[in-house]
Amino acid sequence: MTFRGYLNTIGLAHLKPHSDVSLNEYVEAWFKLPTPKLTENEARELYQYNVPKLGLGGSCCITDELEKVPYDLSQTFSFGDEPSKKQTMTLRLWRLNGIVGALHQATGVDWLGVYRAIEKSNSERVLVKEAYKGAPSRAEFPLAQEFAKNSTNSTVGLTGKAVCFQDIEEYQGPYYKCDSKVQSEFCVPIFNSTNTITGIIDAESFHKQHFTDERLLQIAKVCFDLGKIDPFF
Repeated sequence: MTFRGYLNTIGLAHLKPHSDVSLNEYVEAWFKLPTPKLTENEARELYQYNVPKLGLGGSCCITDELEKVPYDLSQTFSFGDEPSKKQTMTLRLWRLNGIVGALHQATGVDWLGVYRAIEKSNSERVLVKEAYKGAPSRAEFPLAQEFAKNSTNSTVGLTGKAVCFQDIEEYQGPYYKCDSKVQSEFCVPIFNSTNTITGIIDAESFHKQHFTDERLLQIAKVCFDLGKIDPFF
């Protein structure tokens, strides 16, 4: 699938990519870097992050009160006695954090996160947040139709169609409110080589009309590039 074909698939056919928005070399650069020598604390920080306490029905309404125990990705992805799997995952998270950080800065958004679609040990399918920049937020989004009625992330993870709104006051679609300052949002699917939805990138801004065509293309191109790096996604 070409990038233009990807844009058509996710419902953004009106965007016109041009050469100077290509981020392919930018994403690939992180995969050409040698494995970093991380301290134990640096590695731990890749796996753990704070999450807000959830309100009634799993709503993210207690944004000023955090869970006492951070969310731990090493518990979500069980490695057992296979240190090579953990080494691969650590490198993955290090690269994702670098990509997310650079894209966050380039697009000027206030929050940016990348999620991977997984099936948990209890057979529940969820989007799990692997790397992000911004305020603490929910770690997992159920990939279920009922939850998707009130969640942009879950909707995109199920349908494979991008969602963008430029003004929360005018938006009528599904939306999971976690930060009252958010005014606009862009959520985009990631497909692997078999065109399976394997993740999403979610971007939020505290400003209305933040997502210009150029910013939409920048974020969408990173999703497209990540999906092409098998078995990364």
